[in-house]
Amino acid sequence: MKKFNLCILFILINQVIFSQNIVSDTISHSVERKETLFSISQKYDIDINDILELNPELRDSRLRRRSIILIPVFTSIQEIQPIKLDSLRLSNSILTLDSIYLKKRKKNDQLNVSVLLPFRSALINYDSIKEVESLFEDRNLYTIALDFYSGFLFAIEDLKKLNISVNVNVFDTENSRNKILQISNNENITNSDVIIGPIIPRNFETFSNLEFLKSIPKVFPLSTIPINILKGVVQTVTPRKLLRERMLKYLDENINKEENIVIIADSLNQEIESRLINIFPNSIKIKPEFEGYVLPELLDSLLVDSIPNKVIIESEIFTLISSVVSQLNSQITSERDVRLYTTYRGNQFDDPSINIKDLGNLGFTYSSISKKINNDSISNFESNYISSFGSFPNKDIIRGYDVTKDILLRVLIDNNLNKTVKYDEQIYTESKFLYKKDTLGGLYNSSMFILKHKDYGLEEIID
Repeated sequence: MKKFNLCILFILINQVIFSQNIVSDTISHSVERKETLFSISQKYDIDINDILELNPELRDSRLRRRSIILIPVFTSIQEIQPIKLDSLRLSNSILTLDSIYLKKRKKNDQLNVSVLLPFRSALINYDSIKEVESLFEDRNLYTIALDFYSGFLFAIEDLKKLNISVNVNVFDTENSRNKILQISNNENITNSDVIIGPIIPRNFETFSNLEFLKSIPKVFPLSTIPINILKGVVQTVTPRKLLRERMLKYLDENINKEENIVIIADSLNQEIESRLINIFPNSIKIKPEFEGYVLPELLDSLLVDSIPNKVIIESEIFTLISSVVSQLNSQITSERDVRLYTTYRGNQFDDPSINIKDLGNLGFTYSSISKKINNDSISNFESNYISSFGSFPNKDIIRGYDVTKDILLRVLIDNNLNKTVKYDEQIYTESKFLYKKDTLGGLYNSSMFILKHKDYGLEEIID
């Protein structure tokens, strides 16, 4: 029954009608008298929601005459040609795991793979469409689990095309420690060649500390939160500490110490604030108000026209981030240059109420675990996903695919994953993997990108 419920859950979350188009350009439209969102959408033959996606502020305010709004220009997905990214990388002399495996492969290669995710399928009332739709309306733990599992399945199918026999065992952890301990004694778990999950740090640590599972590779796939990287543990997401260290180095090497540097840090980020002040001793420090915002008049008084303004924000408080981004964007003029940085970019920046154009205006720069590797083409995986579901895969789906394909190829090449650290940095759809050995014996990913917002897109900074 649980497998049946999981199948229903997977189908429900993917049975949504998506546009077969992507935004390739924008048009600036000056609002005229008596125009409405409906009349503008009719003029450009697009949906009102397409306009709101690029102009989220219109959800809470009326159109103003002579105001400028952005109109998306769509390109059909069919016009974008799939590209085999692996072959491109081979031509750049990077030795991929695919090519290494093909040289070492054995007849009848097979893998037993277990995946532990918090579906909580037993608690969902499948007879209530409203309840199911409500559950999947926003990004949450359950949608993340299902999206990751979707990418996982696509990676499994790719490996099967290499004539690899993959036996998959799926376990619903229900986000419960007791359930995880119960699952750990399952015969399929103890006979696994590799285990992916759990995805919650405390649950993963409970699982990875079990002595009788020490010899089986266990993969922590989604979080930057620190864990004990014991022997047999693989943290596939670059730890937050490394992301911050890399960004501190970038700021130290690329920001002129004589520019007007402003540091905004909340009470939970005092340590990183101190390190930034050590790098920029002449910087100005702003302490946010108790409610989580910065006084507009204070920020205005500290920004100048004579030299570039470099603002560094250290916070995961949405209200603070949102207000600072909005205020800084309003400060930009032809005489006043304002740039924004952070050493750790949390998910708060993904909130639709933060205007992506504002981030582009500010040249917002940060370190990241992922980015679209090739903006001018789509990978075979993306093409296959679009053919199945009519939309591009989101970041959790892509993460599931990238992590699974990389880890399983490593296990096939050498079940002692520590021996695979000698291979080149591996590049997939949105992720890079370059593993290093931790002092506790496990492996952690050390790869990352430095990204900068530009207009409505992102560019990678190579330094």
